[in-house]
Amino acid sequence: MPAYDAIIIGGGIIGCTLARQLSGQGMKVAVVEKGVPGQEASGAAAGMLSPSAEAEKGSTLFELSRASLKLYGPLAAELCSETGLDPQYRTEGTLLVFESEQERQAMLPAIEWQRSQGIAIAEISGQDLRKREPLSAELPGAFYLPEDHQIDNRLLMRALVESCRRRGVEFILGKTVCAVERNGSRASGVRLEDGSLAARKVINAAGAWAGSIEIAGMSPAPIRPVKGHMIALKSEQSPLQHVVRSHRCYLVPRRDGRVIVGSTMEEAGFDKEPRAGPLAKLLQAALHFCPALEKSAVAEFWAGLRPASPDGLPLLGPTALEGYFVALGHFRNGIVLAPITAEILSAWLLTGQPPSGVEPFSPQRFAGSPHK
Repeated sequence: MPAYDAIIIGGGIIGCTLARQLSGQGMKVAVVEKGVPGQEASGAAAGMLSPSAEAEKGSTLFELSRASLKLYGPLAAELCSETGLDPQYRTEGTLLVFESEQERQAMLPAIEWQRSQGIAIAEISGQDLRKREPLSAELPGAFYLPEDHQIDNRLLMRALVESCRRRGVEFILGKTVCAVERNGSRASGVRLEDGSLAARKVINAAGAWAGSIEIAGMSPAPIRPVKGHMIALKSEQSPLQHVVRSHRCYLVPRRDGRVIVGSTMEEAGFDKEPRAGPLAKLLQAALHFCPALEKSAVAEFWAGLRPASPDGLPLLGPTALEGYFVALGHFRNGIVLAPITAEILSAWLLTGQPPSGVEPFSPQRFAGSPHK
């Protein structure tokens, strides 16, 4: 008999949220992680839950992100109750600022499209912006997105891992999955560098490294890394109350006085080394939009790797190899999409039936994908 009902490859937010969901349904689950849970993209993110700020007119991803955001309040409350760890889910909203009429006009199509669907978005003047954020720069105005929220992603990961452990999830750490093993037409487990683990189901949630996992007779997952630089500035009290976003950077205030500044998007392979040029541009942009940050300490800086698919949409669901599933390619939206990804994959794994509305995210849309 297989040792596990399910093995999840990757201990980031996608893998851990799914593990928690499956174990809560009575499955025996193992998470195999090459390092420490949440140390890669999940720890490198800013924790923005921003369907509206990220929206493009007609976006396929928008409704999925909105559905996932609605799950965050209950999830944060459950995690706090289960573990005593508060992931600091915040609902002050986001200020999408513009510096010129040209920038405002560029934002309007996505704003008007959302308003046509009944989503509340208010345009505020520069004067009103300064009332909401007295220490921000003088700007012509902003769009206020009350339904875009944030969470401390590092605290969230700690709470998820603790919740998983309390639910019986086994973490196998410091182990690299080299291949998905198969018995004929179905997955039978995973091969590590020093042995194998058997399971009825295998889920690849390995983020930017998903394509390095071999499956005999199948193409690798079409996922590539996209580098992003980040900075954490620290003050005695945060000079901001809302998430502030512009075309140049975003500023995410934390309750401990930190402001997370991000981010770049760079095609740099698997290079995670922070570089002076991108960091300098982020600092310059942060001080431009919030001059009060000038005296803040530079608490930390880093670079992470987002897992991107060829079309920027996630790959969610089963593959041509029976029992082998993928939850990949969440790119800039891994934090916000984690709860809905867990619901979709767990429903599929437990019932064998696809949830409604997931066709745009099928891995089968790519020729030579893991489904082929």
